[in-house]
Formats: sequence, structure tokens, C-alpha cells
Amino acid sequence: MMKWMMFVAALLACQMTVAQSQPDSSRWLQDVEISGERIQTPFSQASRSMSVLSKREIEQLPAQQLAEILSYIPGIDIRQRGPQGVQADVGIRGGSFDQTLVLINGIRLSDPQTGHHLLNLVVQPDQIERIEVLKGPGTRIYGPNAFAGAINIITRPGKERAVTAALSGGEFGLYHTNLSVQLPVKGWHQTLSAGLQGSNGYRYNTDFRLGNVFYDGGTVRGKHQFRAMAGYNQRAFGANGFYANENFKDQYEETSAIFGAFTHQFQAKNGKSEVRAYYRQHTDDYFFIRSNPGFFHNHHVSRVGGLEWNGSRKHAYLQQRGWEAATGWGAELRSENLVSSNLGERQRQWAGLYTEHRLQHKRWMLNPGLYLNGISGYGWRIYPGLEAAWFPAKGLNIYGNVAQSFRVPTYTDLYYRSPSNIGNPNLAPEQAWTYELGSRFIHRQWLIQGALFVRDANRLIEWVRPDAFSPWQANNFIEVVSRGAEIEGQWRPQLSWLRQLRLGYTYIDAGFAVMPGFQSRYVLENLRHQLVLQGVFSLPWGIEASLGVRMMQRINQLQSDWVSDLQLQRRWGKGFETFVQATNLTNNSYREIGTVPMPGRWVRGGLRLRLDVLKADA
Repeated sequence: MMKWMMFVAALLACQMTVAQSQPDSSRWLQDVEISGERIQTPFSQASRSMSVLSKREIEQLPAQQLAEILSYIPGIDIRQRGPQGVQADVGIRGGSFDQTLVLINGIRLSDPQTGHHLLNLVVQPDQIERIEVLKGPGTRIYGPNAFAGAINIITRPGKERAVTAALSGGEFGLYHTNLSVQLPVKGWHQTLSAGLQGSNGYRYNTDFRLGNVFYDGGTVRGKHQFRAMAGYNQRAFGANGFYANENFKDQYEETSAIFGAFTHQFQAKNGKSEVRAYYRQHTDDYFFIRSNPGFFHNHHVSRVGGLEWNGSRKHAYLQQRGWEAATGWGAELRSENLVSSNLGERQRQWAGLYTEHRLQHKRWMLNPGLYLNGISGYGWRIYPGLEAAWFPAKGLNIYGNVAQSFRVPTYTDLYYRSPSNIGNPNLAPEQAWTYELGSRFIHRQWLIQGALFVRDANRLIEWVRPDAFSPWQANNFIEVVSRGAEIEGQWRPQLSWLRQLRLGYTYIDAGFAVMPGFQSRYVLENLRHQLVLQGVFSLPWGIEASLGVRMMQRINQLQSDWVSDLQLQRRWGKGFETFVQATNLTNNSYREIGTVPMPGRWVRGGLRLRLDVLKADA
């Protein structure tokens, strides 16, 4: 610990030698078009709860990995089994990891094996342009996986020739390297990035090694826009108590993911048409005893491919009469295949059709829609939804919405068998109706938004057991009603010492009954209270400080967990930056899932360098 404190002191001493003003980041994102919407809508006019993090806001967070970044968004519950996002589950407003959809540039990444792999992404935070979070059911837009919400990660191909490198290290043998090359060629903008990360672990059998490669390229040719993405992610980590009984300390896991997608968009005067094709392959090797791989070994390979077409058209006839109207429609085909030593060989196909209509006149907006989906083995279902908004004054949006959501069980829910987990092939699909009333206010340096919501879920899937020594088994709850409230505020005063303040609070009350004599694995650990506070401060000698404080109290806890993180960074001209981060600054003992303890204070520091090579081609 002493050597790292000396390293921090030395780095801060270097930062004090030169003064530099910080860039102005006061402009809000109210005019940003929400990419996740089928009919794109400015953030300020969205008729449902949303949070947007810009690239600059991501850089200001005391975080290095996506899981850490998402933990600072109110309503998102990140439940890590290890640090640095080694294995992390993500839920939205009390939803489970299987009820949340993650997308990259609108391409869905759901895995039929299990939602535990949802954050095994090929993208590093350095490549993220912004993050859009849709809170509440997204089935009407995305299909069954977006039961409780969706997270859309937006990247952007490089338009300037540049090389960006990052290098950092910390306690417990932590290292993190990332290299990104932007090389536009004759109007084809592209970025190729690669990263490596690892640690010796903060306790027995928690070491890890992570690596990824990501390519993002695109061009605009008149009314046509083309884009190609490809990536690879690999993980290997000790999984002390991650999945089974906490007494099983020798678990080990290796995963890898291959991702590729191609999109074409045609932009006309009154509408657009977009075609997307994608493929994702995920491999998961789980060993119950790391030193004895043959004792119990699961090998899973899931392959998912899909084709989507989406279109929208504005109605000029109505626009001439003072109305703003647009209709959206689309279709998708998707195939899911799994080859598993435990789950067997499984496959199913999806087909979906959707339509919606948006009608706006002066101060109000109405947006009805529905999604027709068919999944082999479960038949066809219709998921309706209705959104409405009222704009009584400039910058003020009052909205309400109601929608039905749906999720089919994963193959792990249905068929998994191990010494500690038993699936249930008789599981019924989950379904829910969700109701929301909220408001959003944007004015100059202020953003304030809040919502009340109710989710009435039927046949919720949960893993239960009679005692701590019995295996978990998947079962359907009869009904779970979740009621909650959420408020989020941001202030950017642009004072000489204060750049930004962000505050968010979420309350969830889940009414349900566990089967008599049984323990619940996930539902009883959902958040009841969540508080997120972050401030960005300008210190002397050009140092920018970001202090984050998070409070979490779960349903089965009497006390709250408080975690504080700190980042100090210094920009040296345009392309060089040094930083120091300390997570869990006060060294508190806490856990995010099960009985897996999270690390205490963890100090790391490093540098980022950007070199503009040559001017980009026209």
C-alpha cells in the first residue's frame, strides 16, 4: 500500500507543475436524437424515463469499466461478483439480469444461454460516444428481452487520423492497456481498438485476465449510410463463490464472444429505411474445481444471428396543417442455437412485426404502438403500448405511458443441472404490465426529471432453495408487483471551482411472497433504496476532481452500503492526460450479490495519450 501512496503523491506533484483551464461542458443533450427509438426523438421530448451519458460525462466518472460506469445511473442495479466488471449482472428498476437488454448501436446482444454474459462486450469505454438507458418495458420496441428496460451503447467511427493509448496500473497486480487507431480512408471512417486487463486478485481465486478487439467503420454516400462492426472479447477468471454455494471457493470460468454486424440506412426527405444484419457467438467454459477440471466441466456455445428492417415516414399532408406525424414499422427474423454439455442441443427461431404512430400538435404528443412476436415453442403474442406527453412550457415535459412486456426462459432456466443449480423445463414465460407517470425539465444549467412507476408481473422466474446446503431450482412466482419512484437532477453552474453536480435517488417496493420454507436467490436482493451523487470540481494547478458516492440498500438488508470513489485527472495540452483513481475510498465492507465480498480500497493510476497523425481525407 505504501508504494502506491508514494506513486499517487508523485503523480499529483507532476500535475501541480502546470495550470490548464478545463473545457466547457455546459451544453445539455436535449437536442440529441435518441438512437434507440424507432422514430427518433430528441431527448427533451422523450415520453418515457431515459438517462443519457455523454462521452465527456463518462470520462469524468471515477470508473474504468462499463459496469462501474453504469452503477452511477439511477435505477440501474449493477451486481458484480468481482471487480472491474469481471462478471457483472445488470438490472433496471428491480428487474433481473435476464430482463434487461443491452445493445451496441441498436444491435441486440441477448444470449439464449443466460443473461449473466450480457456485459461481456467487445467495446471498451474509450470507444463509447454515449450511453442511452431506457427505463421501463421495451418489448414494444425491441421484443421480449427488454422486459424491464434497455441499454444502448453508441460508438462512432473515427473521422480524424489519430492514435490513442491508455496505460494504468494499481494494487493487487492490476494492469490495463488500451490502444486505438483511427484511420479514415477516402470517406470511410474507421476505428480499430484493442485492450488487455488483468489482476492477481484481491482474495483467493479472484485473479482475472480480460482482452478485447473492436472494429467500427462507416461512411455516408449521399442518402445512403453504411456501417460495419466486428469484435472479439475473451475473459478468464477465478470465480470464488460466484455461482454455487459460497463454500465452493475453487470455481473457474473462461468466456469468449465474437460479434459482427452490418447496417445500411437510406435517408429520404420525409423518412428513412434501415436494414441490419448481425451475428454473435458466445463460448462459456465453467469448471467447478479449478485444479481438477475433469470433476465438473460445462461447455456452452451459443450462436445467434438476425436480420432486421425498420422504416419510418413523416406525413407531409398533416405537417402542412400544423401537425407533426410519423409512422414507423419494421420486421425481424432471429435464430438462436445452443450446443452445451449440460443443456444439450437447443434451437429456436423468432419472427417479429411492429408498428407505431407518433402524432404531435403544439403542446401534446401521442404515440401508440404494438409488437407482434412469434417464438418457436411459445406461439404468437401481441405486446401493445401507449405513450403520451404534454409540453406546458418551454423545457417542461410531462408524460405517461403503459406497456406490456414479456420474456421467455433462458436455456439455463429450463435445463441447467449442477451440484448447486437445477433448471425447470416446465417454466412458463414471464409477462408484465408497466405503468409510468413522469416529468422532465431542462433549463440552462439544470436538468431535473422524475417518475412514478408500477410493474405488475405474472409468473416471474426465480431460483429458490429450502436451505443453504440445497441446490437452487428455478420456479415461477405467481405475481410480483413492484412500485417505485425515481428522481434525478443535474446542475452545471460553470463556477471557477464547481463544474457539475449529479444526484439521483430510486425507491422500489416489491410486493411478493416467497414459497413457504424457501430462500430466494435474486428477487430478495433487489434494491429498495439507491442514492447516487457525483460532483466534478476544479482544483488548483489544473486538476479536475470527480467524487462519487453511492448508497445501496437491498430488500433483505437492514443497513445501507455506502461506497465512495475518487478520480483526480490532469490534462496537459490537447492530447495528454494523467489520472489517479481510488475505488471504495473509505474501505467499507459490502457485497453486491450473494455472499461474494467486494474489494476494499483499490488505488490505481495511469495516463492517456492521443496523437493526431495527419489530417483526414475529405
